[in-house]
Amino acid sequence: MEIMKTILVLGVVLVAISPIVKANIGEFDEVWQNRAEEAKKGAQRAYEPNPANVTNDLNTQTRKVVEGHNNTRRNLGKYKGPCLATNPIDRCWRCDLKWAQNRKKLATCVLGFGRKTTGGMAGRFYLVTDPSDNDMVNPKPGTIRHAVIQKGPLWIIFARDMVIRLNQELIMTSDKTIDGRGAHVHFFGGAQITLQFIQNVIIHGIHIRESVQPVAA
Repeated sequence: MEIMKTILVLGVVLVAISPIVKANIGEFDEVWQNRAEEAKKGAQRAYEPNPANVTNDLNTQTRKVVEGHNNTRRNLGKYKGPCLATNPIDRCWRCDLKWAQNRKKLATCVLGFGRKTTGGMAGRFYLVTDPSDNDMVNPKPGTIRHAVIQKGPLWIIFARDMVIRLNQELIMTSDKTIDGRGAHVHFFGGAQITLQFIQNVIIHGIHIRESVQPVAA
């Protein structure tokens, strides 16, 4: 999978609300049942009775950006002109020279059917400093696995470029943002990121390549 700059409708945003099924869950216990019910409620809240309004707005915003952009290919030298981001979501934040000091603006740039998604906007920042993934039960603080299991909203960023190999699937929880901007973050050659029975998740600016089926523990 190529760089995950866009997910869902030009997508900065991924609202991960899985169907209420027992897919790949060995024991559908009370915890998973509660998660499934919360996901169902989230899906109902996100329901849009007039989908044409959403698509029309998205098309309008995209057209404004494209029509205002000079499509002439610029020289490959260092560019000093105005911001030329043609994706309306990217333009919303990328053209701000101080975007790194205002990372959570990303959540206000949402368009399309995920437009109500806020991810971890209401929470604190969590800095991933360690690319290892060695303890599935008690993840080491500073790792991505430790970050995604924290309770409540969380905006997850990365201290530097890193390659992360997941030894088991990374089971996300609700109200999280994984924000890879400003670093080259690769999830390479390991297990997948799982979004099941959760809601309100943003994943942006990471690379996922050559995921494999994890070996059962």
